[in-house]
Amino acid sequence: MKKHIVLIMNIVLIALIVGGIVFTVMRILAPTSASDSSGPAADEPADYIATEDEPTTAPLFRVGIIQHGIGKDSDSCYAGFVNQLNNRRLLSDIEIVYIIENNDEKCVEAINRLVEEKVDLLYTIGPFASRCAAEATQDIPIVFAAVTDPEEMGLVESNEAPGGNVTGVSSYTPCFEQIDLIPILLPKSDSVATIYNSTDVNAVRQAIIACWEAQDFEYATYRYPISDIEGLFQALEDIYNKGTDVIYLPIDRLISDHLDTIVEFSHEHGIPVICGDRMMMLQGCLATCEINYTSIGRRSADLCCEILFGEKDPAALSVIYKYDCNNIVNRQALELLGIELSDVAKANIELVDGA
Repeated sequence: MKKHIVLIMNIVLIALIVGGIVFTVMRILAPTSASDSSGPAADEPADYIATEDEPTTAPLFRVGIIQHGIGKDSDSCYAGFVNQLNNRRLLSDIEIVYIIENNDEKCVEAINRLVEEKVDLLYTIGPFASRCAAEATQDIPIVFAAVTDPEEMGLVESNEAPGGNVTGVSSYTPCFEQIDLIPILLPKSDSVATIYNSTDVNAVRQAIIACWEAQDFEYATYRYPISDIEGLFQALEDIYNKGTDVIYLPIDRLISDHLDTIVEFSHEHGIPVICGDRMMMLQGCLATCEINYTSIGRRSADLCCEILFGEKDPAALSVIYKYDCNNIVNRQALELLGIELSDVAKANIELVDGA
């Protein structure tokens, strides 16, 4: 009897093993739902949620980028724009159509095509592309970059209140940031004199902006509009007699023509000169700020985000004039003027060799 029971148990055990093997083989050979793109894979729970790196929806917005011309500065405006969107984790929400066109006619055609496609926003790099975009549409928001004076071009009603569908970031001479160098490099200063060509509209504007910024630091400000070398000599004499601490020079053809005279005066009397560009600095001025076009691109991206995601009206978004710059200081001028830089100053500048 016991032998019969043992035999039956062995038969049942063998049957279970064979059945298990058959079930496993059929499970392997059978198709699974993982190949079905309409639902979760078979080994995923029903409430599976995609991670942030796995976007499950189409981009929310379509942005057309038109860059007129080829150059390092323009390329930096684009790179800064994209980098900022990436920093804000918004690239997956925006489809970018990037067009570089050096030919004027083809640039206009590209802008018109994007307008016809009804992109959600146009980002224009350079004055030509910006002007053409503004002429092509009054409905699609436009954010420009690297435009010197948008108000003078007629892109906006005013820089403070653009009033239409266009706003952006200017590449105007960074007078603000140049004046901001004074408390960093020359913390004991309390007065600034600006010398400029009275017949040069751009120079006059730069001088006005520089004085505004200097007044924000509560510096005493003196403006010297000149039209010839005699006016320059009179200005320098008055600056010396008043004991003025710093001279500011905007980008100005008349000033550039007589820069050697100003530099000689600066070094002789120990009055440092902050100037409008690198070339002037290399000729003997103390320091300047250069435009950082990557920063312009980043600020442009911020404006785009305010419009697209913040639903802000470009008409009420002021043109941006303040952004990061590269602070550069003339090593030789620094030594001739006997200026000792603080650790804070050293951390915020680049020393270069000049006259």
